Amino acid sequence: MSFDVGRLRGAASLALAGAVALFVFLFFFHWFGGSVSGLLPESHISGASISATGWEAFTSSRWIWLATIVLALGSALATAADYRFDGPLRPAVLVAGLGALSCGLIIYRIAHHPSATVNVGRLHASYGIELGIWLGLLAALATTVGGYLQAQAEAKPPAEQPPASSPAQAFSGLTVSSTEPPASPRSSEDAP
Repeated sequence: MSFDVGRLRGAASLALAGAVALFVFLFFFHWFGGSVSGLLPESHISGASISATGWEAFTSSRWIWLATIVLALGSALATAADYRFDGPLRPAVLVAGLGALSCGLIIYRIAHHPSATVNVGRLHASYGIELGIWLGLLAALATTVGGYLQAQAEAKPPAEQPPASSPAQAFSGLTVSSTEPPASPRSSEDAP
């Protein structure tokens, strides 16, 4: 088995890039955050902010996202090593499925995000989603599309013979030994 990064083209490289980006956005970008500014004039604190990465904010969804990343990386390594899976379920199909589930979970988190804004005098406080969650969604979409396109490319049978264009051509290779019907054996009663 030889390892060649040159085999990662098109769909496989898109799934790999999406998985690496999802890893970076999940662990190093802020998905939720809040800030408080304009505190009391007598205090020495003028404001504060808090934020959380996707890994820190979501305790259950993060395992699906991590499984998507690991499976996409494994699929890319198998493609680069020219390893063929003969089982009924290909890794690219799993990457596409987990990528779609990851997208759905992120969209759910975007749609049902906790957010609040409070303005009381000079005090301003807000909390909501940040840029990292949107970048995570784009990375999950790239992983999903890459896995789907790779699964489609793997599912195509090799083109050995072109399909017949007409019914006559479909039966053109058949031969018939005789055009006369076979003679039936005569019984003794039929004889003159």
